[in-house]
Parts: sequence; structure tokens; C-alpha cells
Amino acid sequence: LYDAQDRLNEIDPTYAENIKNHVDRIARLDLFHVSANTDPKGDRSKLFEGKAAGTLLHVVEENDKGIVVRGAKFETAAAYAHQAFVKPTISNWTDQSMTPYACGFIADMGAPGLKHICRTPLSTGKNPVDYPLSTRFDEIDTLLVFDDVLIPWENVLFHGNLESAQYIRKTVHRYSAFNYVLRLQRRADFLLGTALLNVEQTGLTKIPAVQEKISQLICYRETINAHLTAAVANAQKSAGGLMMPNQSLLYTGRLYALTNFPKMAHLCRELVGGQLAVTPDSATIADPQIKEYIDQYYTLDGGWTPEKRTKLLYFARDLLNSAYGGHQITFELFAQAPPFAQYMAAFNHFDLNTVREMVTKAAHLETDAKAELAMQK
Repeated sequence: LYDAQDRLNEIDPTYAENIKNHVDRIARLDLFHVSANTDPKGDRSKLFEGKAAGTLLHVVEENDKGIVVRGAKFETAAAYAHQAFVKPTISNWTDQSMTPYACGFIADMGAPGLKHICRTPLSTGKNPVDYPLSTRFDEIDTLLVFDDVLIPWENVLFHGNLESAQYIRKTVHRYSAFNYVLRLQRRADFLLGTALLNVEQTGLTKIPAVQEKISQLICYRETINAHLTAAVANAQKSAGGLMMPNQSLLYTGRLYALTNFPKMAHLCRELVGGQLAVTPDSATIADPQIKEYIDQYYTLDGGWTPEKRTKLLYFARDLLNSAYGGHQITFELFAQAPPFAQYMAAFNHFDLNTVREMVTKAAHLETDAKAELAMQK
């Protein structure tokens, strides 16, 4: 929205000022600021009709203090955040009947009437030794229910304007995509490191077929890194004068990282091996009656004790096969937009004119006027 200040000023000068104030406030007060996008999905063919219309976040009243909103949004980390930027994500803002739903604002997470309904943590009932990722890095997702919540005017960033809602939809990826691609690079690091340690402990790293598979994981990791690095090195200036990652490189990098992740995860499973699925849990291994057998069958050369080996297998299982592993893949796939919207972002930000002109020139596909002139000459 900071990039749209000039346009917002044409609608209402107070909106752009509110945006500046909130950007400054976050920087000075070090607020934990999150972003509420996703709506509870009902009958999508009747988004603004009947019951579905009542669940979508919308303005029900406007008074001298601000706007009153009703409806719901999903937000990760809302339960322990200070505030959220709440905004619409529906794609087709064309009908004036949609105006009450076209609002964007800053919501204080402790506002009266705002209810937080959290999903169950993925760590519930799990041992931190057996599930080192689930019990340490789960981000709690929350259904935010706005039960006639008052949003003060100073927190309203736009209201009752379809053009602003359209703008948000088009630019929601502009900066946030970088964070998601960076997360996927870290997951690529985990896949590569997990696979490498497992083949090293079993002495398989000198086998050409294993080296080939490790190389595929390296290429996956480095291609993501190349897109991120290039997106920064070739940064572009936004309409508001901010530096943003190169949009084409960022979006194509995101699609590459997401579409290839399942293949790379399965490759990691293959290199870790079948023990990923059959190794007993830490409580069983610690049993005095069982320990001697574990010492016998899980001890390897190179300092790989049963404790180290099982810890690595538990990490791999949590990364690849647990509820946490599946949750992360789904979250990263849909956190910003469904795949078709991500492809549209890549399509709309690649300079097609360059390749079009190159082939037109190379294939001598000049316009009829040029061809006729050439023949006359």
C-alpha cells in the first residue's frame, strides 16, 4: 500500500497518511506484525450471496470513531502478535455490491469482539527427542472471528473502494514472496544435510549413483539460491520509490522451489533409507532390557553411536513424514496464493516483448508494411 500512496490520496488523503504512520510505528516500537489474508472457504460460486456472504469479512457500520467489521479470516501467529494487516484476497472485484467487502485495515489482536480460534499444535503429546522440529518450530494458525469489531479511523488503510482491493490482489506477492522462497531454501538445506549425513554414516558417498542423487539436491538448493540472489542483485524500484526484489526472478524462483520440492523430498527419503519408517522411538531405545540390542545394531564406525543415529533418523522423519512435514508443504504452497495465481504472477511480470522481438527479428517476421517497402526497394 505504501507504493500506492498517490492513488490512495486521490480516493482519500487520510489513507496514505495512515499507511506512513503504521510503517513508522512498526519500525520504532518493534511490533510483531502479521498479515491476515485467507477467508474461510464456503460455496465459492456464491461468495456474496446467502450464508457465504456473512462469513466473508465486511463492513457493517460506519461512525465517527471508525468502521465496524464482521466476518472471519485465517492468520498464522495471530495469537501471539500485536497486530495484523487485514485485507481482501478475492480476485474479481468488479461489482459494486462487493463494496462492503473491499476494506483493508490494521487490527489490534486484543481488540474487543475479536476472537482467536487456534488449531491444535502439531507438537501435542509428542516427545521433543522424537520430534525435534514439530516441538520447536510450529507456527500456530488462527481463525480470527471479527464479531462487530470497531476499527478506529487511524487504522483504516482503505474502505469501500474496489480499485484498492484490486491493487492489493495484484501486489500481495511483491515483497512477501521473498520470505517464502527463503524458507524453501532453508528446507532445501535440511533435505541436503539430512541426506548427506545419512549416506556418510553408512559409507555410501563414494558410489556414483549416490553422488548423482546428492548432486540433484545440491542443484535444487543452489537454483533457489540463485533466484534469490539475482532477485536482490537486479532489484527494481517500486512505484513508491522502494527497492523490491526483481519480480520475474522472484516469482519464477518460487515456482521452481515449490514444484520441485516433493521430488526432492522423496529423493531425500530414498537416501535416508527404510530405517526412516521402522526405527523404534526414544522411549523404547532407552529401555534397559533393549539397550544392548540397540547398541549392537545401531553402532557404526566414525563415532556414530546409537544415540546419534536415532537422533538423525528422528529429525529426518519429522522433516519428511510427520504431520509437521506435511503441514509445512501445504502451508508454503497456499500461504500466499494457490498455484494458478502464482503462475499468473510469473506470467504478468516477465518481459515478453524481449523474446517476442528477438524471434521476430531472427525469423524475419517484419510487418507487412516493412516487407512491402523492402520489396519495392
